[in-house]
Amino acid sequence: MTTPTLIHDVSDILLRDLQALADELGQIPEAHLWMPLPGIINPVGTLSHHLCGNLRHFVGAVLGDDGYQRNRDDEFGARGLTREALIAEVHETRAAVAAVLGRLDAARLQDEMPDPPPQHRGRTIGYFLVQLCCHLSRHRGQLNYLRRILEGRDEAGVPGGTGRASLG
Repeated sequence: MTTPTLIHDVSDILLRDLQALADELGQIPEAHLWMPLPGIINPVGTLSHHLCGNLRHFVGAVLGDDGYQRNRDDEFGARGLTREALIAEVHETRAAVAAVLGRLDAARLQDEMPDPPPQHRGRTIGYFLVQLCCHLSRHRGQLNYLRRILEGRDEAGVPGGTGRASLG
């Protein structure tokens, strides 16, 4: 596999999965975005907000120097963002990922990833890009599962409900 192909493949996977995230968010009733479930730490909105912050930070800011300022505490602490705001954030993230990976020099893939989390110190940029694909996929799967669980609950979180939030 040549390195330009790796960048292209990673870009395709991230952009595809970010679009799937936006599509998934479009199916979730507004009332379910921040609904806690027993034993689940992060609701759907938190997972989405974190995925965007993570990619904007590592791809946009660290690799692309695009000026994005990450607030990781906000990724896990924010509540109440609307579905439309979360979807817009996903689209902004897609644009940032596309722009940075579209101009990333393949020669950099063998360089050590700058400013990684402690467990990824010493890894290459190429490795870390693959890790970002895995991270997005894992959390998107969690979000999908939560959405399907929530579909069987009403706006108050009661099992057996319609799964749809009341509009009025």
